[in-house]
Amino acid sequence: MQNSKTYKLYKSGKLWVVGAVAVAGVVVSANTTQVSADTVSNADAQAVKTSDATQNDKQVQLTASSTDTTTDKVTTTDTTKSATVSSTAEKSTVPTTAGTSVTQDQAKDAVDKAQDTVKDDAKTASDAGVDVTTGKTTDVTINDDNASSKTNEVLSDLNKQDQAVKDATAKQQANDKAYQTAITEQTDATKQGQADLDNATSDLDKQVDTSEKAGITVNVEVAQSSSEYKNLSGLEGQDLLDAMAYNINLYKQGIADGVASEKADTETLAKLTAEYQQKQADYAKANADRDEAVEKGQSDLNNATSDLDKQVETSKNAGLDVSVEVSKVSPKYKDLTGFEGQDLLDAMAYNLDLYNKAVASGVASEKADTEALVKLTAEYQKQVADYEAQKAAVDKANADKKAAYEKALEDYMNGTNHTTSMTAQTQTDASSGQYQTFMNATVDQTKGEFTLEHDMNDGVHIIGHGVLKGKVNWKIVSNGDGTETVTISSIELYSYTYTNAYQNQAVNQNINFHVYDNEDNELFSVYHDGNTTFSKTINKTAQINKTFKISPNETSPLTQVLIVDDNWIWNTHGQVSTQIKNTNVTPKTPIYEQDPVKPTAPKATVHHVQVLAPEKGQAPAVPVASVKKVTVADMPNADKPQPQKVEVHYYNIKKTPKVEKTETPKAVETASILPHTNANESHGGVLLSAMAGLASLGLAFGISKKGKKQN
Repeated sequence: MQNSKTYKLYKSGKLWVVGAVAVAGVVVSANTTQVSADTVSNADAQAVKTSDATQNDKQVQLTASSTDTTTDKVTTTDTTKSATVSSTAEKSTVPTTAGTSVTQDQAKDAVDKAQDTVKDDAKTASDAGVDVTTGKTTDVTINDDNASSKTNEVLSDLNKQDQAVKDATAKQQANDKAYQTAITEQTDATKQGQADLDNATSDLDKQVDTSEKAGITVNVEVAQSSSEYKNLSGLEGQDLLDAMAYNINLYKQGIADGVASEKADTETLAKLTAEYQQKQADYAKANADRDEAVEKGQSDLNNATSDLDKQVETSKNAGLDVSVEVSKVSPKYKDLTGFEGQDLLDAMAYNLDLYNKAVASGVASEKADTEALVKLTAEYQKQVADYEAQKAAVDKANADKKAAYEKALEDYMNGTNHTTSMTAQTQTDASSGQYQTFMNATVDQTKGEFTLEHDMNDGVHIIGHGVLKGKVNWKIVSNGDGTETVTISSIELYSYTYTNAYQNQAVNQNINFHVYDNEDNELFSVYHDGNTTFSKTINKTAQINKTFKISPNETSPLTQVLIVDDNWIWNTHGQVSTQIKNTNVTPKTPIYEQDPVKPTAPKATVHHVQVLAPEKGQAPAVPVASVKKVTVADMPNADKPQPQKVEVHYYNIKKTPKVEKTETPKAVETASILPHTNANESHGGVLLSAMAGLASLGLAFGISKKGKKQN
């Protein structure tokens, strides 16, 4: 509720008394600072003096009335109390009387001094800002008889003028001081209030920025705080101070409310931001815990699966029939929809516990499968190893048999196995008796080289031996079926050696030795007596070119290769022949050993375990906040106080030369030296008429007295 304070103007002390002496009477006013004076009588002066005595210590003070019917409670931490100013002026130092029996010179001097004081105070008033108006100077003629009364009347008027000037000065100064005080208090309150509000707004802005950076949507409104300030137009002095104090209190209250509102918004927003950031932190932690658990869980499962897959591959390579199935595990997780903060952390922890247990179970299951598969594989591998060892032994034995058979078969089919023999057949004239002789032949089966030996018999002794050496050249080609084609191509004669053993005692010592080919071509001959050892190199070859096909174990026909004649007492004729036997033997088919029983590959089924990971938590809902920036309406400014107005006028005291003659009293002219106030001059008409009568008597008395003195 709006305060309804009223302010009243109180006066105490002397009342302004303004009178006008005329035939009709004296008019008194109490509400003006206008002063005018003319010549006054002693009676008039006495009347003014008496009035002054009843109104002393005049002052004007502005104070607040306590007649308020309702009072608004303005609650602030720093309530402004209205300053007080006083417009009480010092009492005028201008005397109101000059004393009795003053001379004209003393009277003039007293008035001049009094007017100097008024002029000084008027200047002071003007310097203080009072609008001082100087009226027309009034001429006042004094004489010895009225010097005292006239002076008192003028002094009394100057005293009132001076007091009016001092009052105006005091009020002007009080108004100016009140204005300056009001302006200062208003400025200080506005500066401090705006600083407080700016600080609160700055804190709010910082919090808004912090909150928005945190992701919160903040709506900022501007609220105008409007107080029902008192109108300061035309207010002055204490009224202005009281009204300004009231407005300042309202302003401070508006600032305090605004600061409190913004602080409350700042605190609320800070709390909301902290809560949201905590929710975000909890959300991040929940998901980080989830990601960490899932990453570890997947790693553990992957490692277990990798070990299992390696074993599966090993087992398959070992021959096991291994099938892989996938087992999907879906724990009964809590639905995280709508969970935030600690609730989200708790629910996530619950889900991760289920997940970790499922992973541990899955890892254990895969490890068990791996271990079982390792054991099964090892058992099977031992069976296989035993089988393979037995099989290898059997295979080796059979392979050896097969190889031997194949070798034998190959040798049989492609063999050139043979035996070669040479025979020397002789047709001698003395195959028996005293001159018996012989001839035989041997052959090297590998090289085909032969040695043909014969003896020399003189009838008494064997006197020597002859040796014919050579070589039979043949070629044996397999026909691929065990048969052989044998070609006797040629015969080579190396040498003939005769070795003497005894002296030839025969009469006939004409010994000759001849070698012929099958065509009777002589290849070698030698003549000797038998008594000397000798050796002859032959180096001749004879072509034979005989070809035969012979079957296994078949011998080729005896083929003549040389004809030898050993001629002496008895001639020994012989033929050297050769024959080749096919010694290829048809191999027997081997009897192979039976293979061992091969172990049956076991079948196994293993499981890849897949655990469904828990869902991530939902991000906390972004809060939307509204805050208000408060602006407080400025207080109305005080009007600069109007200058006080006061009018002064001065007197020109004219002295009267002494007059010795006595004059007849004349009717008193209407005096106009009393102050004129424009007040209702009919007020108190009876009293004024009486005062006028007294004044007339006084004047008459004075004139009469003066006349007596001159006589």
